[in-house]
Amino acid sequence: MKRTLIMLTLCLLILIGVSAVAAADGDVYDRYTLWFGSHYTNYTDYAKKVGEYLPSEEQFLPELRLEYLSRRPGSMFSIDGHYYDDNDINARVRSVSGDRFKLSVQYRSLTIQRGQDLLENMNAREALGYMHDPNNPGDSIQKPGGKIITHTLNDAGVDYRINRKEVTSRLETLLSRRNDLRLMVAHRVVIEQGYEQKVASMHCQSCHLESNKSRVDKLTQQLEAALNAKAGGLDVGYQMGYRSYDSKTNAPGVLYEDAVHPVFGTKEAEFGSRLVYDDTAIVYAVEPKTEKFSHRFRLKGDLGSGKFSGSLGYSKATNEISNLSSDAYSGAFKYAVALTPKMRLIAKLTAARLSADDPFIDLPTYRDGRTGVQTDFDYVRYSSLDRTQIESSAELMTRLNARTNLSVLAGYKRVDRDDYPTLDEGTATGKFTGQVKLRHRKGMKYSTMVRYRFEKTSDPFVSARGLFERRGREELQIALPGFAFRFYFEREGLRYQDITTLPTDEHQFEFRTTYRPNLKTTMNIGLKASFDKNGDLDSLDVKHSSFQPHLALTMLPNPKWAITAGYTYGLDKSRGPVTVALFDG
Repeated sequence: MKRTLIMLTLCLLILIGVSAVAAADGDVYDRYTLWFGSHYTNYTDYAKKVGEYLPSEEQFLPELRLEYLSRRPGSMFSIDGHYYDDNDINARVRSVSGDRFKLSVQYRSLTIQRGQDLLENMNAREALGYMHDPNNPGDSIQKPGGKIITHTLNDAGVDYRINRKEVTSRLETLLSRRNDLRLMVAHRVVIEQGYEQKVASMHCQSCHLESNKSRVDKLTQQLEAALNAKAGGLDVGYQMGYRSYDSKTNAPGVLYEDAVHPVFGTKEAEFGSRLVYDDTAIVYAVEPKTEKFSHRFRLKGDLGSGKFSGSLGYSKATNEISNLSSDAYSGAFKYAVALTPKMRLIAKLTAARLSADDPFIDLPTYRDGRTGVQTDFDYVRYSSLDRTQIESSAELMTRLNARTNLSVLAGYKRVDRDDYPTLDEGTATGKFTGQVKLRHRKGMKYSTMVRYRFEKTSDPFVSARGLFERRGREELQIALPGFAFRFYFEREGLRYQDITTLPTDEHQFEFRTTYRPNLKTTMNIGLKASFDKNGDLDSLDVKHSSFQPHLALTMLPNPKWAITAGYTYGLDKSRGPVTVALFDG
């Protein structure tokens, strides 16, 4: 990599030198900057956190920046790049030739450094009353039960790093001046390589978590092609897209433990009748292999005294490993019209229909061959993504005077889910949005913006299973009267607590002002605040609030110096549910 960097730098220097000689002509313009430097990083805390996106060494390391711009009559060419280290590089090349040709190529790479979950909170054991302490007669200690949760770090101390490389390119060319026919082609590739943590969970003799080091080698590719033209006073266009994702590594494997009685350590037929698998090697954390095709038609033109734009789209995504797919249909319409010389209206309407395959989940019969309760847990997994979504808004903008503008926005969004929580038993969520924004500007000396936004949501999406579990075995639905056993699936009847991450009421406030007493001094003052709540849940109120003022001052004592100072304060408060997973719920 270093040899490549040296050769690239020499070639660019030669190119810049040749261009600088050509700059003697009066119609050309060339500018270049070459910067060499070094950086040093010192970590005094947990390096994998403070250096999550900037891992480095505690030593001086070389750094390079390059900028080059060349302009000719009707054309432009530029190169800019930044080399921080072998895995942190940003470079871009652009070329423009009139309105006939545009080309842009960019390379970016960075390293993501993730800390390791030590799983130290995964250690607990059930207590069944008290027993005499064999080491201290007369004392009592807790009697350990059979239910236990443990963990194993097979990869203790591993440094998890993923290097992400991305190359994007975009080409635009004019095919014909008649009807202004243009072609656009774009390509994007993302490569992720390194190592990450994978955790497998197993159950029966114990709840056991096992952490393993897993290699990462992922490839994402995206291709887009579009044709745009003008015909009959309309702008028309079509765009096709293709995207693929694949992992080049095998899924990690783990030896699933033999299922035995958690207290006696014996293997009985009763346990085998309840299991999907045990005492076998399995793979987990399997990456998907997906492809997505998309099509989009676009139309824009005049309508009455205003202008409109609209689009229709369709996409299909398929997971080749599971042979499952999803379809999406979408449409959008926008209309802008000047109602008066000082007033303008913008109306928007979007609609989408999403549907996904519903796979059949085939499970062994619970307690197959045993006396008493036998249960078939086979089911069809109906996707909560199946939905119809409609969103509309209207914004009225008016000029109150030469210095003040006012805008008022109202919108409504509705989401109808088909099969959640059960088949043909969908839910609908509606959200109303209102916003008022005021802008005032007095030349270059003073400007102010004030914005208030309110969102009201009805029936937000909630978990169908509930978050908590009531106490009391007497409330359990008995699977078979007179049968001695109680089963975990019976405890579903004890679950309660509707929970959601969505508020029913949300308020947002923003204020910004800029004051320039002279050309050398600028002061910025602002405030952002928000408050949301959901009091419609069955047993608690969820609330969040945020308050963030800020102040900044910039002074230019002379053309060579700039002095800046600023202060930001943030206060966030939350009130929400907390649940601890215990052995009995």
